[in-house]
Amino acid sequence: MTRRFAMFGAVLVALAVVYVLAWRTQPGAARTAGQSEAPQTVAVTSVTRSCPPPAPKTGAAHIAMIAMPAQNAAKTGAGSGPGTTVAGSAMLSAVPATAAQAAKAPAAKAPAAKAAPGTGGAQPVTVSVPGALTTVTAPAATGSGGTAIAAAGQMAEGFEAEQANASGMGVVSCTHPESDMWFVGTGAGAGASDIRLYLMNTGDMAATASVTIITDTGLQTGLNTGITVAPHQFVTESIAPLVRGSAAVGLHVQTTSGQVAASVWESSGGSGAWLPQASAPSTHLVVPGLTVASSAARLFVTVPGAVDAQLRVVAFTAQGKFPQFGSTPVDAPAGATSSFALSSLGASAAGLALSSSVPIIAGVLVPGTGIGSFTAAAAPVTQQGVVAGNPATRGLTVGLVLTAPATAAHADITVIGAGNAGGPTAGSPQAVTVPAGHTLAMAVPRPGNSRQPFAIVITPLAGSGPLYAARVVTTGGLSAAVSSLLPVPSALTTITLPPAQNSYAAILP
Repeated sequence: MTRRFAMFGAVLVALAVVYVLAWRTQPGAARTAGQSEAPQTVAVTSVTRSCPPPAPKTGAAHIAMIAMPAQNAAKTGAGSGPGTTVAGSAMLSAVPATAAQAAKAPAAKAPAAKAAPGTGGAQPVTVSVPGALTTVTAPAATGSGGTAIAAAGQMAEGFEAEQANASGMGVVSCTHPESDMWFVGTGAGAGASDIRLYLMNTGDMAATASVTIITDTGLQTGLNTGITVAPHQFVTESIAPLVRGSAAVGLHVQTTSGQVAASVWESSGGSGAWLPQASAPSTHLVVPGLTVASSAARLFVTVPGAVDAQLRVVAFTAQGKFPQFGSTPVDAPAGATSSFALSSLGASAAGLALSSSVPIIAGVLVPGTGIGSFTAAAAPVTQQGVVAGNPATRGLTVGLVLTAPATAAHADITVIGAGNAGGPTAGSPQAVTVPAGHTLAMAVPRPGNSRQPFAIVITPLAGSGPLYAARVVTTGGLSAAVSSLLPVPSALTTITLPPAQNSYAAILP
């Protein structure tokens, strides 16, 4: 008993010492208990991206990438010669299929017998040219694997990468590994005869993902078990057989352990398009990128909750805003993905603003080449928006569809050609203004007379309102059929760290 009291006393003494030391070393009077430190802004120094394998029957995959460091950062070249300063690098590595899927693949596509473990026999590729567009063949270009990108230093600042085709046209953004992702698109009964979900795990531990499928008839149970993705590998799931007869499909990918990068491909008769990842469920969403040729576009809305959505949709065009579906809200059933025809846009590019009584997910199919192209609810451009892969091929027009749903938006548009840092550009940045409640569609000139692919950088200016953007490629002018459509992602050069707080909450119960 005496020993127990002695131990209890020792614990009390130790706690008293800790308390006294903490009291003596706490911040001065200027930082009272519970007061937060000011948020700290730091440069982005590390970025990871995952690019899916090339879609079926699309040929070899290429990766278009560019890093746009902050304007006051030192511009350094790449290389390993004497006196050269390497400002970071981006390493591209092959991500092969899991062993189970590799065994099902045709023998010609299986990894070679002498391949190094985890690489599919492909050698990594390193790029170290900040400020310049670089397009390389993917390490596993012919369908045997995806691509993992790890960028560091200045190559991580303002970094953007896309899977591109042979012309250098970006067809899908390479995304961050995440634990919660949404996609929405057309159904198997409405033209998508092939729907494929790719899950890539570029981490060092196995990841377990669950996939929820929501169609116009409600929740589907075809994938009701967890999917294990081994480290540095990918798996593919065929969704179309699980959603036969569907008019619209929503996919929710969540991980219970680890993180994955998800991509979804839809096709009809061999011609298809990637679904962009949609913004998380919200009661207010903006979908950019409806082109002049979008009069027959379709809106897809997924309601993941148990309450029906009362939905209002406003189209922002060059002439102003126009309500869709009249003045009365339309119903979108709970636990389902609905499809709505957008037929009142006229010959005008547009962005859509959706207001809902409950959180929803939204995307749009824009008619065009083959199955068409997809856009989805997106975030506004912050710091700078970048699209790395834009073709300079004859007969194709590259354009931007810019929407300012609130106050007027002001931005500079810069075009950067392939080559060394500081290489060819299309003159000085072009200043554009999008009036409040309007959409501006503009063609983007290629750099000089070059026929090489180029990058586009959108930089919102001081005092600008929220700006939503999509890059479009058409088979002629901006009123022609769409070949590719990409919502423009933000390429951050800095991030703001959460404020530190003078509190013991992290160590005391």
